[in-house]
Amino acid sequence: MSYGPPPPGNPEGPPPGGGHDHATGGYSPPAGGYGQQSAPYEPGAYGHPQAPYGQPPVPYGHGAYGTQPPASEPPKNYLAFNILGIFGCISVVGIIGLIFALQVSSKWQMGDYAGAESAAGTAKILGIIGLVGFVIMAAFVVFYILIFLGAGLMAVTM
Repeated sequence: MSYGPPPPGNPEGPPPGGGHDHATGGYSPPAGGYGQQSAPYEPGAYGHPQAPYGQPPVPYGHGAYGTQPPASEPPKNYLAFNILGIFGCISVVGIIGLIFALQVSSKWQMGDYAGAESAAGTAKILGIIGLVGFVIMAAFVVFYILIFLGAGLMAVTM
C-alpha cells in the first residue's frame, strides 16, 4: 500500500522507525508494528464467563461467574415515596428517584443484583428527600388554608 511521496518541506527527514519507502514511493508502517502486543488466547479471560468442565454454561444476564441469585426477595424500590416526592416542592428529585425506583425490579430480573441494590439505595435516599419535601409542602398548604379560612370567617362575623 502506498500513500504517495512525503510532503514537501520536511528537513528532518522521515520519522524514526519508519517513514518514506523509497522502493514504493510511499510510507511504510513503523518498525515493530503499531505498538499492539498480541496476547495468547485465554478462555474465560474476558467476555462471556466460562463454566467449569462438566457444568452447563452460565447464560447471559445471570450474574458473574460463580454467583447465585440471593435467596431473598428483590429490594424495596420506594416507588410510593418518589411518586409523592414529585408532588412535593422538589419535583426534580422525585422524578430522578422514580427512575431509579423503576430500575430496581428490571435489574433484579436480569440478574444484576448489585445494580438492583444500588438503584434501591439511591431510590430510598431520593424518596426520603422527596417525601420530606411533600410533607413540608402539605403542611404549608394546610397552614395557608387555615389562615385564609380563619380570616374569611372573621370578616363574615364582623
